[in-house]
Amino acid sequence: MTKTIAAINIALAVLVLIPGLYAPVTVAGALIPARFTFGDGVFGDVGYMLPVWLTPFSSAFLHGGILHVALNMLMLLMVGANLERVLGSKSFALLYGAGVVASAAAQFASDPQSVVPVVGASGAISALFAAHMQLFPRNRPADWGRVSGKLVHALQLLVAWVAFNLMLGFVGPGIGVNIAIWAHIGGFVAGLALTWPLLNWRYRNA
Repeated sequence: MTKTIAAINIALAVLVLIPGLYAPVTVAGALIPARFTFGDGVFGDVGYMLPVWLTPFSSAFLHGGILHVALNMLMLLMVGANLERVLGSKSFALLYGAGVVASAAAQFASDPQSVVPVVGASGAISALFAAHMQLFPRNRPADWGRVSGKLVHALQLLVAWVAFNLMLGFVGPGIGVNIAIWAHIGGFVAGLALTWPLLNWRYRNA
């Protein structure tokens, strides 16, 4: 599943290198929050656009260039193989899909009127990072009274991830990079919430 997702992303990134394809493909498939808020009429006659409900998924397979897709696929391959071995392909796919949906929802909630196209797999990959950090920790915190060590660890990871992404959001515009930090945070939250349920589901008959 990890290799399949990476292959699809890379193939689409190469495809849109064909002159004249990048802009129409991005407009057709990017997540654009204003489409959910106002409908497609706000864009006038811009050509073909995928149904808006599909765009959280289509946008996760589109990227803003070769460097963008290369970085995301490197992150995917770094954590995906180990994670897929533990969770299994089905649970891995469910986690990735939940990351797609949660990241899109968080990005929409951050600015429902935005007309800026959002593309990239980083929101879904953030869910994988959350799962990987929980399943392969360097140190697992002890229980805090009645609060389990697993929950303490998840809260620590969430605080660190939010802080890291807020810093990215502050620094990014200064170097000419727009980063969908709320997509990253939304995907990460989905990963934190689903890791243990998905692991338990896979080994439910063990």
